[in-house]
Amino acid sequence: MKNPFKFFSRFSKNQGQPSERLVFQASTERKLPTYTQWRYFKLLLNKGERYLFFLALFLVVLCVLVFTLRRLNEATAVVPAYGGTYTEGVVGAPQYLNPILSSLSDVDADISALVFPGIFKRNNNLELEPNLITNYVLSEDKLTYTFFLRSNIKWQDNNENLTSDDVVFTIKAIQDVTYQSPLQSTLAGAEVKKIDDFSFSITLKEQFAPFLASLTFGILPEHLWYNVPGQNVRLNGMNLQPVGYGAYKFSELTKDDAGNVKTFTLERNADYFGDKPFIDKMKFVFYPDMTSAILGLTQKRIEGLGFVPQSKKEEITKANKNIIFHSLRIPQYSALFFNLKNNKALQNDVVRQALARAVDRDKIVTEALGGEAEAIYTPILPGYMGYNDQVKKYPLDMEKARKILKDDGWKYPDDKEDQTGVSAEDFAPREKDGVKLEFTIATVDLPEYQAVAQQLIDSWRKIGAKVNLSVTGAQDIQGSVIKERNYEALLFGQIIGSDPDPYPFWHSSQQEYPGLALSIFRNTEIDDIIEEARKTNDEKKRSELYNKFQDLLAQDISAIFLYNPLYTYAVSNRIKGLEENQYVAVPADRFSNIDSWYIKTRRQWK
Repeated sequence: MKNPFKFFSRFSKNQGQPSERLVFQASTERKLPTYTQWRYFKLLLNKGERYLFFLALFLVVLCVLVFTLRRLNEATAVVPAYGGTYTEGVVGAPQYLNPILSSLSDVDADISALVFPGIFKRNNNLELEPNLITNYVLSEDKLTYTFFLRSNIKWQDNNENLTSDDVVFTIKAIQDVTYQSPLQSTLAGAEVKKIDDFSFSITLKEQFAPFLASLTFGILPEHLWYNVPGQNVRLNGMNLQPVGYGAYKFSELTKDDAGNVKTFTLERNADYFGDKPFIDKMKFVFYPDMTSAILGLTQKRIEGLGFVPQSKKEEITKANKNIIFHSLRIPQYSALFFNLKNNKALQNDVVRQALARAVDRDKIVTEALGGEAEAIYTPILPGYMGYNDQVKKYPLDMEKARKILKDDGWKYPDDKEDQTGVSAEDFAPREKDGVKLEFTIATVDLPEYQAVAQQLIDSWRKIGAKVNLSVTGAQDIQGSVIKERNYEALLFGQIIGSDPDPYPFWHSSQQEYPGLALSIFRNTEIDDIIEEARKTNDEKKRSELYNKFQDLLAQDISAIFLYNPLYTYAVSNRIKGLEENQYVAVPADRFSNIDSWYIKTRRQWK
């Protein structure tokens, strides 16, 4: 047999090992050994030498590997990849995933925003930007707006283009009173016309400065809704199986045995006209109350929660350390709205002034809201056009509140002003002419609102008012309380949008459903000022009119403005790409950068 260890010449006769001397006299050609020859290499080394050799070899390979990975990391970057499902919990249930009705509910608005993006959208500075349109032209008389649609927007059911026919149909549906759209007041009297498939015009009867800000609603598919009578729109199944054109499209929903929607799933729309989102599916899980929603988050059945009460943040963090809280700054105020039709005591101006003087806003912000809010006195927020920092305020003054009530004839039944030590159960309120100073606050079943309400109740009992509390679930308060204005006082929040136009919330014509005005009172001067402000494009004049409006509202005390809250929502750290300190007009705008959210990642060359 041919000697396979030719490289080492010969073996030692005594040990059967290659002669060390002969090894060093190996061929001067210095050819590399063959694989067969390498197999005998270990015979040259003793046990300790072999250990050291393989340790050195391991370290060399490790260094090469580390160097290679480091260079690879330097030459590549982690970038978002397509894939994954995000599951968000929501308190309430969807009813109208329909762009002309969805603004009535945050639940509907959140989902609708992903399926029906608006004609205009707002950026992080709350500035309007074209979305479904490429541009627009305003006539010299500032009455006619001509809009030019994108030509690449496709309906999700038939892949046909969204056209001017769909826009005209949607606007006329909003204007039709049988649809009961909350958007009706902003488009009342406007004339919409089709110019061609991808352009249309809207002509106003008179100048309306905040008009463009009202065009953030989405569009209905005419080919699916044209034969549905207005009075039947709310009953149509498409409200829960929407066909839109947005970044996501309807996939499936599940219901429990009682017919309540339990989950709702959207999937990525491959034909979306904008940047495609990375996340494959958006799944919404619905809960009847905040307690069960937070339980779902702490037990990791959901990865996010659309709204998180300040009082629950610590509990969530302890149970689920993967949760990150994101805060949004939104143009919202929370206030106590009076319905002067439903309570005689509240019709008295002195009573409302005394109540206003017994409100400790600082305590509400620090104790009930954990400091995540700002005390306010008007419905136009700081930083907005027309904000009136000189508006009449009623600073906290319990003694003055008691005095003006007493001077106006409101007395305790036993005529004893000192009610110290009287329990809440035994407390009897002041009376005047047989009318008790007693009313009920209605509010939504959320910890913050209940905490604020309790502080008001405690403060007002100290000046002689007996205040009761009625709490309604988030999914029921619109239908059972707000729709019929079935309250004496309502503790609630209003989102005013990017333009401070107070018409939808404070004009008397909006005090009946589907209007959004929650304080029920009459002041024709306020109506006139609001109407006049809408007709001018002169910002200075608008600001002056808004100042007058706030002064008159402060005199009437038809509401007590309390605070501007931060909107906090929770998302798992598995979800990336969310923007921090985002300014939004409505909570649904937190999805405005949904195309940047991602779960999966990959590496790519720089």
